[in-house]
Amino acid sequence: MDMPMVLPARGKTHGFLRRNWHRFTLAAIVLLSFFLNFYEISQLGYGNAYYAAAIKSMTQSWHNFFYASFDPAGIVSVDKPPLGLWVQVLFVMIFGYHGWAMLLPQALSGAASSAMMYVLTAKRFGKPAGLISALVFALTPAVVVASRNNTMDMQLILVLLIAAWFLFRSIETGKWRYLFLCAVMIGLGFNIKMLQAYMILPAVVLVYLLCAKEKLGRRFLAGVISVIILAAVSFSWAAAVDLTPASNRPYVGSSTNNTEWELILGHNGMERIGGMGGFFRGTRGGRMGGPMNGNGDGFRNRPDGFRRDGQNTPDGSNQQNTQDNKIQTDNSSNWNGQNNMTPPDGTSNQNGQNNMSPPDNSNNQNEQDNMAPPDGFNNQNGQGNIVPPDNFNNQNGQDNMIPPDGFHPEGMPRFGNRNGDGGPGMMGMGANGGGAVGNDIGTAGITRLWQQSMYGQASWLLIPAFFCILACARRPRKGQKLTTKQGIFLFWVVWLVVIAVFFSFASFYHRYYLCMLAPGIAGVIGIGFPEMFRQFRMRKGWRQWLLPLAVLTGSGFSAWYVWVYYSELRATLFPILLGFGAAALIAMAVYLLRPKKAIALAAAGLMAVSQLSGSFYWALTSTLYVCENVTMPYAGPELKSTQNTPGMTPNQEAFVENDSATQSLEDYLVKNYKEGSYLVVAQRANDVAQFIVDTGLPAVAYGGFLGTDNALTLAQLKQLVKEGKITYFLVSSEGGMGGSSDIISYVKENATKIDASEYGGSSGRGTLYRFDSSSVSE
Repeated sequence: MDMPMVLPARGKTHGFLRRNWHRFTLAAIVLLSFFLNFYEISQLGYGNAYYAAAIKSMTQSWHNFFYASFDPAGIVSVDKPPLGLWVQVLFVMIFGYHGWAMLLPQALSGAASSAMMYVLTAKRFGKPAGLISALVFALTPAVVVASRNNTMDMQLILVLLIAAWFLFRSIETGKWRYLFLCAVMIGLGFNIKMLQAYMILPAVVLVYLLCAKEKLGRRFLAGVISVIILAAVSFSWAAAVDLTPASNRPYVGSSTNNTEWELILGHNGMERIGGMGGFFRGTRGGRMGGPMNGNGDGFRNRPDGFRRDGQNTPDGSNQQNTQDNKIQTDNSSNWNGQNNMTPPDGTSNQNGQNNMSPPDNSNNQNEQDNMAPPDGFNNQNGQGNIVPPDNFNNQNGQDNMIPPDGFHPEGMPRFGNRNGDGGPGMMGMGANGGGAVGNDIGTAGITRLWQQSMYGQASWLLIPAFFCILACARRPRKGQKLTTKQGIFLFWVVWLVVIAVFFSFASFYHRYYLCMLAPGIAGVIGIGFPEMFRQFRMRKGWRQWLLPLAVLTGSGFSAWYVWVYYSELRATLFPILLGFGAAALIAMAVYLLRPKKAIALAAAGLMAVSQLSGSFYWALTSTLYVCENVTMPYAGPELKSTQNTPGMTPNQEAFVENDSATQSLEDYLVKNYKEGSYLVVAQRANDVAQFIVDTGLPAVAYGGFLGTDNALTLAQLKQLVKEGKITYFLVSSEGGMGGSSDIISYVKENATKIDASEYGGSSGRGTLYRFDSSSVSE
């Protein structure tokens, strides 16, 4: 007798879905986040070659691992604390040394941070608030950019969100241990990105003092103990390094005196506020995000085998119109070329690099590696300018050589089309902009986050966030302490305001740093939007108009931004922004006449599409297209362009594979390598990172990331040559940036120059010299 099939009751299935809809939705958001963060990640290769080389070196010995050594020989450390790099090393040890394995921790951190936004919001403000927070965070373009890079910002944000969870538990329960754990997590964050972790301290301190359940005296006592814990965790590794004799550890990269303390306060501290080459750096200029190079000779071959500088074409010719244009005619205006040689009198070169010997009256408005300027140059920014002309007043450039007499550039031009459509928008690159080539952070001021190059990275929801703050703002009763919910909302507001103010006025950072805005925006929007929606449905008081105003101003500004700066999106993204925003306003008007829940929900959905579509599109560009400048990545339609970022240097390119010239040099060095010696010595990390990644052999960059470190003295060089540890020395074609010029001079005078034909390459990467121990002079 057949048994009848028993089917689950339909009502039970629907009940299960109703009870768990938020879990499925959250899972979808987290999966979307991970997709944006990790899809086609292999197209980025090893990412930033500087950190990729450090990971390779750190896997070779515990000494290199602990001190975060850049090179296998343990000569110079990287310019970051080690915790985030340790995580990448762990993934490499598990999955093998692959680019995707180094990038995976950041992708996972981005997705996990999205889930954390839900956890931090949903319990106290409801599941819709948590889901909105998670989605807003996941779709922030700067979050996706940072999650697809081997910098450690997303690891930092995840740690800080965990710290926020402990803080919230502390003010809820009144238990000190949660506050102490919050301090521990922020201290761990310090060991990922140093002072960047302290950007949330104003929010932590204010919320705890205003909302904790203890009496004021006990709150201060708990705070003092927390500060001690924070300092102990934060400075434990730095103290261990500084207490180690300098001879027993790597030189502290990017420091001026070989101490972590100076690195904390200088390169990773005040220089971010006052500008590179400024307060702490003294005469050491040129600290603007990467070694400046104009030769275009990089680490990466394009997938189709054509280099963007025109090299490695099938017939060996160099035909692309963006590079290496030689001997322009008089009065010509070069808007796109690089490596332009010997432009004549009257030439106006407004973008190129490595322009050599331009004559008087030439108009060079872009700043990279123009050579042999005359005497009397008045450089007001201290950035690697070499012998510029009489009375030349350069307030923005880098490595400019031979600009014309009396030339006074006020700022960088915008790169892109001559009509201004869709270019990267290189505005604000002068003294107020603080950015290097490819790192347009606009002009410092209260409007910076709304400028062309910045708005698309993280500012799409800043205007709606303002209205959310108005919707939730309440004047506390006299003598009444803030509630836990009010304190948590205040935490996100202070997070947002402090970081927004910093990025509005700081002199030097990269655009992907704006991912630090994402938690504040997501928390404010997640909590504030449902409250705005509730007040709109109530149709009472002035707050009922906040939701329509948020749509009108937020969607309106985003639509204007797209229309003005990105003409190619006028037929696609612009109608979505404007059309759905207008539809949302119409639905709201209908609701005021016929107040039905379905109409209100439709209005909210239309508003969400309008508000999030710009952010989603910008985030998607980072997933679908490769930002060639991995040192200073960003999101936006510019990534679809096939033109390199002007002034981009080899170590800033996505490191996928070698170009033929560099590979031949590497093969030559490996062939002649002797066990116990250095493969090659060079001034900059840029010159040897590729060799370390490929071979794992001890290639040394004694000047660190920018060539400005003093890890090797001339006396030490001579001794190492005598001992046979240094045979080959690569003098970069990029020149120096404040490093030890006596070493370079000594090499040229005492070592034998090797013709590039000996290794079948070219001299584009620099000039190789060979030492014989007998050739060393005192």
